[in-house]
Amino acid sequence: MNPSLLNKKAPIKDNSNQLKNKEISNYVRSLYGDIPISLCPFTEREIAELEYNNELLVYLPAKLSMSELCKQFEINANVNFKHETMIRNAQKNEDQWFITSASKTPELIYQTGISAKRIYEDEGLHGMDFRRYLAFVATFKYKFDCFPDQTYWTFLLSGSYDRSGVSVVGFDSQGVLNHHGWMKNFKAKYVGSRYIVIAPRIEVLPETEQLQRASRGKRGTQGREADTE
Repeated sequence: MNPSLLNKKAPIKDNSNQLKNKEISNYVRSLYGDIPISLCPFTEREIAELEYNNELLVYLPAKLSMSELCKQFEINANVNFKHETMIRNAQKNEDQWFITSASKTPELIYQTGISAKRIYEDEGLHGMDFRRYLAFVATFKYKFDCFPDQTYWTFLLSGSYDRSGVSVVGFDSQGVLNHHGWMKNFKAKYVGSRYIVIAPRIEVLPETEQLQRASRGKRGTQGREADTE
């Protein structure tokens, strides 16, 4: 045997990507059971930066209803889902991956829903709807062992309530999720908003990997599905 081979170190394999994928898979199956999982459209770098940005990656499978999500996550809510016809959600028929703030309380406190939506749209961000919010709070509890927005209200700026209203949600002191239809121009010191980031690509490919995601506090076209020059 060539003696030089004895001093040659075997190449070290980078298992970080495998570990990250396993961690994501464990998270999804912990919340939803053994289900098929759509490929995540966020890049390794975007996922690695989540903790630094105090953000969460959230998965929401298609077609699960609001009542099914509450039952799955053991969330008690004040909504009679059997007879609820006013709450409207977005993208009910597609699996959704999105990024959102990991803050325990909402942001943009004492700003109206109209103002908050305008801020998010200028930054290429989106709002939550009821289904997204349920997936978010379940993910938050998975990571931090408690629910967010306790004694605070949060505007759900995607979807709608009735024709021109907006949903507000939050957990009361008893841990019950409360929902009310509200006015978009309302503001108070206990009401805020939450954003979501939708991936700027359908899937991660060499051609799409460099597309920039939208970021809170950064105005621009990043994250928008289309634009004009």
